[in-house]
Amino acid sequence: MFDIKKLKENPDIKVYSKKQEIQAILKGFTGQKKPVIINPVPFNDEYTTNILKVKDDYIVIDSMVPKLGNLKLIESSYIKVAFKFSNNEHFFLSKLYNYEKDKDYFVFDIHKPVEILSLEKRKFFRIEPSLNEPVKLSFFLNNKYFDTRLFDLSGEGFSFLLDFPIEKHTVLEGVKIQFPGGLPKITVRLEIRSVVRLDNLKYKVGAQAINLKPAWQDVLFKYIFRRQREIVAAMKGTA
Repeated sequence: MFDIKKLKENPDIKVYSKKQEIQAILKGFTGQKKPVIINPVPFNDEYTTNILKVKDDYIVIDSMVPKLGNLKLIESSYIKVAFKFSNNEHFFLSKLYNYEKDKDYFVFDIHKPVEILSLEKRKFFRIEPSLNEPVKLSFFLNNKYFDTRLFDLSGEGFSFLLDFPIEKHTVLEGVKIQFPGGLPKITVRLEIRSVVRLDNLKYKVGAQAINLKPAWQDVLFKYIFRRQREIVAAMKGTA
């Protein structure tokens, strides 16, 4: 259903790893009495359950639906848990802590996670620049100059290809972005949020703009709206 490693590479993922943050998220979600999705591993089945209580070291979850899930959870080495809270998708890994019979069903205690991943809903759509009219990006890193093209972009984030990885959370100062069509060049600060190695030995680097000036954001949106119109026209065959 989801891959923890790939999720962490997603620039829209926020990782909560402090105990008080995790407690607040779990307590808040439990109060909503909404279902969670359980994936026992190594099984590929998906089951629905509910969080009944949040203890100091473990979480009490209800028997799963369908009932067959009870046996599979006991046998699994670990489980993947997913739930929606505050309009975001949340994920964590856990293991069985204990279980007990409650009338004709089991209820389970699972370990409280050491981290929760939260997939933030996008504020902006991403678009890909035209290959014939690329968006160029240049910056200095360790006193060396690099230039490349944007792979895609949104109203606050960018991704581009490099021959080498950059450490996550590195801040690039004075990044120049040059748009086609006579739009002004903008200068931004970028924080590296994800680095993914591709099959062609390139690295796809995802970055988020920091404190983007309103004037530069206007230029960015002008390009995005223009490019969206081009894409729609091409899809309709009128370009």
